[in-house]
Amino acid sequence: MGATEKPRRITMTPAALRVREAAARLFYERGIHAVGVDLIAAEAGVTKKTLYDRFGSKEQIVVEYLADRDERWRAFLDQYLAAAPPAPPARVLAVFDASHAWSSEHSSKGCSMVNAHAEISDPSH
Repeated sequence: MGATEKPRRITMTPAALRVREAAARLFYERGIHAVGVDLIAAEAGVTKKTLYDRFGSKEQIVVEYLADRDERWRAFLDQYLAAAPPAPPARVLAVFDASHAWSSEHSSKGCSMVNAHAEISDPSH
């Protein structure tokens, strides 16, 4: 996939949501390379066949995990920006306030995107 190409996304069924949630927790706690599809399937309560039927590959699970995390972060940030006064310094400070609140609530191990990039640094991924 090229740098300007958008990743393909899948429709989330209840089983796919369980897979994504289990994968997100495991990827964030242990790292993407350290987690295999057998463990993800077991943690999600699905068969490996179901996992591959829904996602096609571990790579697609990673895409869904990171895209979901990004969407949740942007929605979280939007709340802080919407509540900030319109003055540019206040809007900049709102980004820092949101980042602090997010990391306190969600990110004891740092940014998921940065962590993923550290593991998968090939730009063609």
